[in-house]
Formats: sequence, structure tokens, C-alpha cells
Amino acid sequence: MKKLLNKTLLIFLILFVFLSCEEGCLDPLASNYNSNAKKSNDELCEYETLTTPLLVKTHHLFDSIPFALGSIYYDDFGTMIEFTRSKFYLAKNNWVHNSFDCDDHNLEYILADPETNLYQLGWYYCNNNYLLSDNNYAIDLQVGVDSITNHIDPATYTNDHSLSYQSPSMHWQMGADLQTWSYLFVVLEGYADLNNNGIFEAGEIFVFHIGGDSFRGNSKTIDFHLSDTTTALGNNSEILNCYKFDIAINWANIINNIDIKNNNFTHTMDNISLATQIANNCDNIIFEY
Repeated sequence: MKKLLNKTLLIFLILFVFLSCEEGCLDPLASNYNSNAKKSNDELCEYETLTTPLLVKTHHLFDSIPFALGSIYYDDFGTMIEFTRSKFYLAKNNWVHNSFDCDDHNLEYILADPETNLYQLGWYYCNNNYLLSDNNYAIDLQVGVDSITNHIDPATYTNDHSLSYQSPSMHWQMGADLQTWSYLFVVLEGYADLNNNGIFEAGEIFVFHIGGDSFRGNSKTIDFHLSDTTTALGNNSEILNCYKFDIAINWANIINNIDIKNNNFTHTMDNISLATQIANNCDNIIFEY
């Protein structure tokens, strides 16, 4: 009887020591938070992975003033111009948080248009169940379409996808060989006062259509601040919880140092020097807002 009592007491003491030293997750934000744990072990913590729509709000400028189709502007050489169509493909290569496991490395595209200022640009992935509202985010953006996607038939995509067939067209289909196809990375069209008489007359237009693998812009990294928002999104205008960041687009920089009165037309290969200048200018049109 005495041996049995001693054995029971020994087991009790072992359990007491074990339980008093039990490791666990003491982070209240973790899905397996254990308030009874006596010793913290962060490696045991588990977090829900958030998958929330990530939106970008675009703010359209012409230098320091708002940009809109149908408004009057002037190029760097004093020529009066009016944009009637302005679009470009913008790629999100990735975004990351500098300190935490929050990122998205999936390639996404939007068709930037001054008449639209809110787009879904992928998803917010984060192995924490809270929003990190700070300035430690960075995103890589690039004008144009990558050399693989650039030669995929737009009919592959659903009608609401940015890479589907557009009207007016944002795609060149030259022959049956997919390698001769290309999206129009940048489309700029409008009126230009070519004779400097203060009015737009018949035939006074500019047309810039830039496409082809070698005319894709360079990737640009910008920092951004993330905010929590609720907004209408999609064809059914459903209300979703979303995370949003803002960027500025300066349309004046696309035509930086271009004398539109004397250089007002390119379909890329028929005026390669002008197409190259526009493509290079596109590296400087996206900014932190």
C-alpha cells in the first residue's frame, strides 16, 4: 500500500512539473493561442492566412493638375493638345511587406484608364489575422505585358478580364503566328494644334500606339501605405472587405520632351525612335501617392 501511494505521488509530481513547464503559443493573435501555457514558444503559433482583395486607387495628373480626357493641355514645346484616348497596361510583378510574411508574387495586370480609378490588383496574403497598416510595403509595377503573356490569344480570357479583347482594340494580330501578335502597351490619341492657330482643325491629330516585347517598360518599385476599406467591386456591385493603396499617374511624363507638332504619329515599327522615347518615358509615370 505504501509503495502504491509513493508511486502515485511520484506520478503526480512528474505531471505537475510537466504541466508547469508546458510550452505553448501565447500570442493572442494566433489561431491556437493557449492562455494556459506556462512558457511561450512562438514556433508553435499558427495564424490564419488572409486572402483579401487588394485594390489600387489611381490618381491621374498632368504634371500638377488633374488629368481628364477632353481637357486642354500643352506639350513641352507649347503645342495645344487634347487627349481623346489614353490607356496603358500596368503589371504588378509582386508586393511585399519588409518585415512580415505578407506578400503576393503573382503576376497581375490592369488596363489603366483615366476614366477608371479603382482596380483589383491581386490579393492580400498575410500569415497573420490582422492588417499591418504602416508604410513598410513595396510594390513592383511595370508598363507593358510580359513576353509570354504578350503572345497568348486574348480570347483565352473572360470578357471582364483586362487582357481580353477590348473595344477599341488593345491588341495587334498580324498573321496566324502568335509570335507576331502583341498587346498595345500604350495607346495615346487626341487632337493637336499643329498650325498654332488656337483651334483644332480637321486632320490635326496625334496617334501613339506602342507594342512589342522590346518596348516594355522597366520595373519600378514604389512604397505604399495600406488601408482597410469596404467598397463595391465587380459586375454585381457586391460589397467586399478590401485593402487599398494609392498611386499617382502623371500622363504628362509619357510625352515628356516630345514635340507633338513635328512628331505626332507612330504605330511603333513605322517610327521606332518615337516609340522608343515613349516606352522610355513610361518608366517615369507611376509614383507613390
